[in-house]
Amino acid sequence: MEVNAGLLLEGGGMRCAYTAGVLDLFLDKGIDFPVVSCASASSLIGSSFIAKQRDRNHKLLVEIGDKPEAISFKRLIHHKELYSMDYIFNKIPNEIVPLDFNAFSRSSSRFIIGTTDIDTGSPIYHDTYDTKEDLFKVIRASCSLPVLASSISYQGLQLMDGGVADPIPIKPLLNRGINKHVLILTRNKGYIKKGSRLNWLYKRLFNDKPMLLTLLRNRHLTYNRTMQQLLEMEKRNEVFIIQPEIPLVTNRIEKNKAKLESLYIQGYKEAERKFESLQYFLQDTQTPPSAGLLKKMAPS
Repeated sequence: MEVNAGLLLEGGGMRCAYTAGVLDLFLDKGIDFPVVSCASASSLIGSSFIAKQRDRNHKLLVEIGDKPEAISFKRLIHHKELYSMDYIFNKIPNEIVPLDFNAFSRSSSRFIIGTTDIDTGSPIYHDTYDTKEDLFKVIRASCSLPVLASSISYQGLQLMDGGVADPIPIKPLLNRGINKHVLILTRNKGYIKKGSRLNWLYKRLFNDKPMLLTLLRNRHLTYNRTMQQLLEMEKRNEVFIIQPEIPLVTNRIEKNKAKLESLYIQGYKEAERKFESLQYFLQDTQTPPSAGLLKKMAPS
């Protein structure tokens, strides 16, 4: 079932196990979206959905959470990198749990990944990936959290976590003229983001990047303002939100395999319970825009 609705995926590190469960339910129900917008860890999860690789995200989460070489505080101390980025964005997708890039490329869905230009503080959105290497370089950039990973050089820009400039990337969908959106969030309803306790560290590390420093200091304000916008859109029946019904006990760097499995199942079951309501929301959006129109609508 193709629908004229955008799909937005919030990031959140290992909390995206919830998103993986929801997306597998969508695959089981055969739902396709013409445009998928994401940032940070959800870009890794979203690529499997675009390629229609059922269960791949589940395997990814097990691989990342279960292997000490994937997440290591010792590496953070010695190499300034909490996640083994080479392992996650090279070895896993190419050797251990490969992405079917041919299937990804054949998809009629446009896949938008948000990143942050660390020099200007601007959000940079990507939707064209000529090679698998290009795709995973952009995903890696979008997942490169400040302090926990280095920025990535791509097409002459220094890029990092897309969630810094645009934590919930609804703008690319709105700019494409799509009027209805399905959102998968990794925070429970009523969540209010608080200011970071790492502002002192950000100032030390990014004092030569004033625009980036401002983004980091105000990220909680941007997040909360965007959430308020989405709640207003929900009242107008413009968005359908799927999010944890209770606060999550897992965090961004969760490694407990049982907790990740439980979160995946929670996402699947909660989406399943809401599926009838989702169908009702989507019932008047089942005429997707033409492929030509989508190509003309460049993200901004």
